[in-house]
Amino acid sequence: MSNYLALDIGGTEIKYGLLTESGDILEKGRFPTIRNNGNAILQAILAKVSLFPSLRGIALCAPGFVNDQTGFIEMGGAINDFDGFNIKTYMEEMTKLPVTVENDVNCVALAEKWLGNAKEMEHFLCMTIGTGIGGAVFINNQLYRGISFAAGEFGFMITDGIKSGSALKSTLSWNGSISGIRQRYAKHKGIPVEDVTGVDVFQAYEARDPIALEEVESFYDSLAIGIHNLYFMFNPSKILIGGAVSAREELIPELRRRVESLNGYIQGNRIEACHLNNDAGLIGALYHHLQTYVQQGRRE
Repeated sequence: MSNYLALDIGGTEIKYGLLTESGDILEKGRFPTIRNNGNAILQAILAKVSLFPSLRGIALCAPGFVNDQTGFIEMGGAINDFDGFNIKTYMEEMTKLPVTVENDVNCVALAEKWLGNAKEMEHFLCMTIGTGIGGAVFINNQLYRGISFAAGEFGFMITDGIKSGSALKSTLSWNGSISGIRQRYAKHKGIPVEDVTGVDVFQAYEARDPIALEEVESFYDSLAIGIHNLYFMFNPSKILIGGAVSAREELIPELRRRVESLNGYIQGNRIEACHLNNDAGLIGALYHHLQTYVQQGRRE
Protein backbone atom coordinates (compact mmCIF):
# COMPACT_ATOMS: atom_id res chain seq x y z
CA MET A 1 0.00 0.00 0.00
CA SER A 2 1.28 3.48 -0.91
CA ASN A 3 1.05 6.11 1.81
CA TYR A 4 1.33 9.87 1.43
CA LEU A 5 1.80 12.68 3.90
CA ALA A 6 -0.54 15.61 3.34
CA LEU A 7 -0.18 18.95 5.13
CA ASP A 8 -2.71 21.77 5.25
CA ILE A 9 -0.79 24.96 6.09
CA GLY A 10 -3.09 27.51 7.69
CA GLY A 11 -2.59 30.88 9.33
CA THR A 12 -3.39 29.50 12.79
CA GLU A 13 -2.43 25.84 12.63
CA ILE A 14 -1.00 23.20 10.34
CA LYS A 15 -2.98 20.00 9.94
CA TYR A 16 -1.29 16.82 8.75
CA GLY A 17 -2.45 13.38 7.78
CA LEU A 18 -1.06 10.06 6.63
CA LEU A 19 -3.31 8.99 3.75
CA THR A 20 -3.68 6.06 1.41
CA GLU A 21 -4.04 6.66 -2.32
CA SER A 22 -7.80 6.14 -2.01
CA GLY A 23 -8.09 9.10 0.39
CA ASP A 24 -8.42 7.14 3.64
CA ILE A 25 -6.79 8.90 6.59
CA LEU A 26 -4.70 6.50 8.66
CA GLU A 27 -3.42 9.07 11.14
CA LYS A 28 -3.84 12.79 11.57
CA GLY A 29 -2.99 15.66 13.90
CA ARG A 30 -2.22 19.35 14.05
CA PHE A 31 0.32 21.80 15.43
CA PRO A 32 0.40 25.61 15.76
CA THR A 33 1.59 27.83 12.93
CA ILE A 34 4.44 30.14 13.89
CA ARG A 35 2.91 32.67 11.55
CA ASN A 36 5.67 35.27 11.47
CA ASN A 37 8.51 32.80 10.94
CA GLY A 38 8.46 30.94 7.64
CA ASN A 39 11.65 29.03 8.40
CA ALA A 40 10.19 27.73 11.67
CA ILE A 41 7.12 26.53 9.75
CA LEU A 42 9.31 24.67 7.27
CA GLN A 43 11.39 23.06 10.01
CA ALA A 44 8.23 21.94 11.83
CA ILE A 45 6.95 20.37 8.60
CA LEU A 46 10.26 18.58 8.00
CA ALA A 47 10.20 17.26 11.58
CA LYS A 48 6.78 15.80 10.91
CA VAL A 49 7.93 14.23 7.62
CA SER A 50 10.77 12.50 9.48
CA LEU A 51 8.24 10.61 11.61
CA PHE A 52 6.82 8.74 8.63
CA PRO A 53 9.23 6.40 6.80
CA SER A 54 8.49 4.90 3.39
CA LEU A 55 6.34 7.75 2.11
CA ARG A 56 5.44 7.75 -1.58
CA GLY A 57 5.14 11.54 -1.69
CA ILE A 58 4.21 14.77 0.10
CA ALA A 59 1.12 16.78 -0.75
CA LEU A 60 0.88 20.36 0.48
CA CYS A 61 -1.91 22.89 0.46
CA ALA A 62 -0.95 26.45 1.25
CA PRO A 63 -2.58 29.88 1.37
CA GLY A 64 -2.02 32.53 -1.26
CA PHE A 65 -1.31 32.67 -4.99
CA VAL A 66 0.18 29.25 -5.69
CA ASN A 67 1.50 28.00 -9.03
CA ASP A 68 0.33 24.41 -8.77
CA GLN A 69 2.81 23.20 -11.42
CA THR A 70 6.05 24.82 -10.27
CA GLY A 71 5.31 25.21 -6.55
CA PHE A 72 6.14 28.92 -6.59
CA ILE A 73 4.09 31.00 -4.14
CA GLU A 74 3.78 34.54 -5.48
CA MET A 75 1.95 35.80 -2.41
CA GLY A 76 1.73 33.74 0.77
CA GLY A 77 -1.54 35.15 2.07
CA ALA A 78 -1.62 34.54 5.82
CA ILE A 79 2.11 33.67 5.82
CA ASN A 80 4.10 36.63 4.54
CA ASP A 81 7.43 34.77 4.64
CA PHE A 82 6.17 32.55 1.83
CA ASP A 83 5.89 35.51 -0.56
CA GLY A 84 8.07 34.78 -3.60
CA PHE A 85 9.06 31.34 -2.31
CA ASN A 86 9.17 27.98 -4.10
CA ILE A 87 8.10 25.56 -1.41
CA LYS A 88 8.01 22.56 -3.77
CA THR A 89 11.67 22.92 -4.76
CA TYR A 90 12.72 23.42 -1.14
CA MET A 91 10.80 20.42 0.16
CA GLU A 92 11.98 18.12 -2.62
CA GLU A 93 15.60 19.10 -1.96
CA MET A 94 15.22 18.50 1.77
CA THR A 95 13.21 15.26 1.66
CA LYS A 96 14.21 13.68 -1.70
CA LEU A 97 10.52 12.88 -2.18
CA PRO A 98 8.02 13.99 -4.85
CA VAL A 99 6.19 17.10 -3.58
CA THR A 100 3.17 18.95 -4.89
CA VAL A 101 1.55 22.15 -3.65
CA GLU A 102 -1.83 23.71 -4.35
CA ASN A 103 -3.81 26.64 -2.98
CA ASP A 104 -5.66 25.68 0.20
CA VAL A 105 -9.21 26.36 -0.97
CA ASN A 106 -8.53 24.81 -4.35
CA CYS A 107 -7.68 21.70 -2.33
CA VAL A 108 -11.05 21.93 -0.57
CA ALA A 109 -12.79 22.09 -3.95
CA LEU A 110 -10.80 19.12 -5.25
CA ALA A 111 -11.67 17.10 -2.15
CA GLU A 112 -15.37 17.89 -2.49
CA LYS A 113 -15.22 16.95 -6.18
CA TRP A 114 -13.44 13.66 -5.43
CA LEU A 115 -15.17 12.41 -2.29
CA GLY A 116 -17.57 15.11 -1.08
CA ASN A 117 -20.68 17.09 -1.98
CA ALA A 118 -19.59 18.05 -5.50
CA LYS A 119 -18.99 14.61 -7.04
CA GLU A 120 -21.78 15.07 -9.58
CA MET A 121 -21.22 18.78 -10.28
CA GLU A 122 -19.45 20.40 -13.23
CA HIS A 123 -19.85 24.00 -11.98
CA PHE A 124 -19.52 24.94 -8.30
CA LEU A 125 -17.75 27.32 -5.94
CA CYS A 126 -16.14 26.78 -2.55
CA MET A 127 -15.81 29.50 0.07
CA THR A 128 -13.88 28.97 3.29
CA ILE A 129 -14.40 31.17 6.33
CA GLY A 130 -11.46 31.36 8.68
CA THR A 131 -8.59 33.74 9.40
CA GLY A 132 -9.64 35.31 6.09
CA ILE A 133 -12.00 34.37 3.28
CA GLY A 134 -10.74 31.98 0.64
CA GLY A 135 -12.39 30.61 -2.45
CA ALA A 136 -12.17 28.24 -5.38
CA VAL A 137 -13.87 28.21 -8.78
CA PHE A 138 -14.75 24.94 -10.51
CA ILE A 139 -15.98 25.46 -14.10
CA ASN A 140 -16.60 22.85 -16.79
CA ASN A 141 -15.38 20.11 -14.48
CA GLN A 142 -12.01 21.70 -13.72
CA LEU A 143 -10.44 24.28 -11.47
CA TYR A 144 -10.08 27.78 -12.85
CA ARG A 145 -6.90 29.30 -11.43
CA GLY A 146 -6.55 32.53 -13.42
CA ILE A 147 -3.59 34.07 -15.23
CA SER A 148 -1.58 34.58 -12.02
CA PHE A 149 -3.20 31.85 -9.88
CA ALA A 150 -5.30 34.42 -7.99
CA ALA A 151 -8.73 33.25 -9.18
CA GLY A 152 -11.04 32.41 -6.31
CA GLU A 153 -9.58 34.89 -3.85
CA PHE A 154 -13.09 35.94 -2.85
CA GLY A 155 -11.79 37.68 0.27
CA PHE A 156 -10.52 40.59 -1.84
CA MET A 157 -14.08 41.36 -2.94
CA ILE A 158 -15.21 44.79 -1.70
CA THR A 159 -18.51 44.34 0.10
CA ASP A 160 -18.76 47.71 1.86
CA GLY A 161 -18.09 51.37 1.12
CA ILE A 162 -14.43 52.40 1.16
CA LYS A 163 -13.51 53.65 4.62
CA SER A 164 -10.91 56.43 4.99
CA GLY A 165 -9.36 55.66 1.63
CA SER A 166 -8.48 52.09 2.62
CA ALA A 167 -10.00 49.20 0.68
CA LEU A 168 -8.71 46.60 3.15
CA LYS A 169 -11.41 47.18 5.75
CA SER A 170 -14.08 47.15 3.07
CA THR A 171 -13.29 43.64 1.85
CA LEU A 172 -15.06 40.39 2.56
CA SER A 173 -11.93 39.11 4.31
CA TRP A 174 -12.32 41.89 6.86
CA ASN A 175 -16.07 42.01 7.18
CA GLY A 176 -16.86 38.30 6.88
CA SER A 177 -13.91 36.52 8.49
CA ILE A 178 -13.29 35.20 11.98
CA SER A 179 -10.15 37.32 12.22
CA GLY A 180 -12.12 40.48 11.46
CA ILE A 181 -14.91 39.75 13.89
CA ARG A 182 -12.39 38.98 16.67
CA GLN A 183 -10.48 42.21 16.09
CA ARG A 184 -13.58 44.41 16.03
CA TYR A 185 -15.09 42.77 19.11
CA ALA A 186 -11.82 43.06 21.06
CA LYS A 187 -11.49 46.72 20.12
CA HIS A 188 -15.02 47.52 21.32
CA LYS A 189 -14.40 45.64 24.56
CA GLY A 190 -10.98 47.20 25.12
CA ILE A 191 -9.22 43.85 25.47
CA PRO A 192 -6.28 42.28 23.57
CA VAL A 193 -7.38 40.44 20.44
CA GLU A 194 -5.24 37.49 21.56
CA ASP A 195 -7.70 37.01 24.43
CA VAL A 196 -10.69 36.65 22.10
CA THR A 197 -11.57 33.62 19.99
CA GLY A 198 -14.30 33.26 17.40
CA VAL A 199 -16.06 30.91 19.82
CA ASP A 200 -16.02 33.66 22.46
CA VAL A 201 -17.74 36.10 20.11
CA PHE A 202 -20.46 33.63 19.12
CA GLN A 203 -21.05 32.66 22.75
CA ALA A 204 -21.46 36.35 23.59
CA TYR A 205 -23.84 36.63 20.63
CA GLU A 206 -25.95 33.78 21.99
CA ALA A 207 -25.96 35.52 25.38
CA ARG A 208 -27.33 38.65 23.65
CA ASP A 209 -24.27 40.79 24.31
CA PRO A 210 -25.03 44.04 22.37
CA ILE A 211 -21.58 44.35 20.77
CA ALA A 212 -21.50 40.68 19.78
CA LEU A 213 -25.02 41.00 18.37
CA GLU A 214 -23.96 43.88 16.14
CA GLU A 215 -20.76 42.22 14.99
CA VAL A 216 -22.22 38.79 14.23
CA GLU A 217 -25.19 40.30 12.38
CA SER A 218 -22.77 42.35 10.28
CA PHE A 219 -20.66 39.22 9.73
CA TYR A 220 -23.66 37.28 8.37
CA ASP A 221 -24.78 40.20 6.19
CA SER A 222 -21.32 40.64 4.65
CA LEU A 223 -21.10 36.96 3.78
CA ALA A 224 -24.60 37.06 2.28
CA ILE A 225 -23.62 40.02 0.07
CA GLY A 226 -20.49 38.17 -1.07
CA ILE A 227 -22.44 34.99 -1.87
CA HIS A 228 -25.09 37.00 -3.72
CA ASN A 229 -22.41 38.60 -5.91
CA LEU A 230 -20.65 35.31 -6.57
CA TYR A 231 -23.86 33.58 -7.55
CA PHE A 232 -24.59 36.07 -10.31
CA MET A 233 -21.00 36.16 -11.50
CA PHE A 234 -20.71 32.38 -11.90
CA ASN A 235 -24.24 30.94 -11.68
CA PRO A 236 -22.97 27.71 -10.05
CA SER A 237 -24.90 24.59 -9.10
CA LYS A 238 -23.79 25.10 -5.49
CA ILE A 239 -21.70 27.37 -3.31
CA LEU A 240 -20.09 25.10 -0.72
CA ILE A 241 -19.08 26.70 2.57
CA GLY A 242 -16.09 25.42 4.53
CA GLY A 243 -13.92 26.40 7.47
CA ALA A 244 -14.38 25.57 11.14
CA VAL A 245 -17.30 27.99 11.51
CA SER A 246 -19.29 25.96 8.96
CA ALA A 247 -19.83 23.39 11.72
CA ARG A 248 -22.14 25.86 13.49
CA GLU A 249 -25.68 24.61 12.93
CA GLU A 250 -27.13 28.07 12.35
CA LEU A 251 -24.56 29.24 9.77
CA ILE A 252 -26.03 27.73 6.58
CA PRO A 253 -29.69 28.56 7.47
CA GLU A 254 -28.68 32.16 8.29
CA LEU A 255 -26.81 32.55 5.02
CA ARG A 256 -29.64 31.00 3.01
CA ARG A 257 -32.22 33.29 4.60
CA ARG A 258 -30.16 36.43 4.12
CA VAL A 259 -29.19 35.66 0.53
CA GLU A 260 -32.80 34.92 -0.38
CA SER A 261 -33.83 38.23 1.20
CA LEU A 262 -31.32 40.05 -1.03
CA ASN A 263 -32.62 38.40 -4.17
CA GLY A 264 -35.42 35.87 -4.27
CA TYR A 265 -34.07 34.41 -7.51
CA ILE A 266 -31.33 32.62 -5.56
CA GLN A 267 -32.70 29.46 -3.96
CA GLY A 268 -31.35 28.81 -0.50
CA ASN A 269 -30.43 25.22 -1.28
CA ARG A 270 -27.73 26.53 -3.61
CA ILE A 271 -25.75 27.18 -0.41
CA GLU A 272 -24.47 24.09 1.36
CA ALA A 273 -21.75 23.13 3.82
CA CYS A 274 -18.72 21.20 2.62
CA HIS A 275 -18.98 17.50 3.40
CA LEU A 276 -15.39 16.79 4.37
CA ASN A 277 -15.04 19.62 6.89
CA ASN A 278 -11.55 20.03 8.36
CA ASP A 279 -10.14 17.04 6.45
CA ALA A 280 -10.90 18.57 3.05
CA GLY A 281 -7.53 20.32 2.67
CA LEU A 282 -5.61 17.11 3.33
CA ILE A 283 -7.75 15.01 1.01
CA GLY A 284 -7.71 17.61 -1.76
CA ALA A 285 -3.95 18.02 -1.51
CA LEU A 286 -3.57 14.27 -1.98
CA TYR A 287 -5.97 14.26 -4.93
CA HIS A 288 -4.00 17.07 -6.57
CA HIS A 289 -0.79 15.12 -5.99
CA LEU A 290 -2.17 11.97 -7.55
CA GLN A 291 -3.67 13.86 -10.51
CA THR A 292 -0.43 15.78 -11.12
CA TYR A 293 1.61 12.62 -11.59
CA VAL A 294 -1.05 10.89 -13.67
CA GLN A 295 -1.63 13.91 -15.94
CA GLN A 296 2.06 14.56 -16.47
CA GLY A 297 2.91 10.91 -16.95
CA ARG A 298 5.51 11.22 -14.20
CA ARG A 299 6.53 8.48 -11.82
CA GLU A 300 6.96 9.05 -8.11
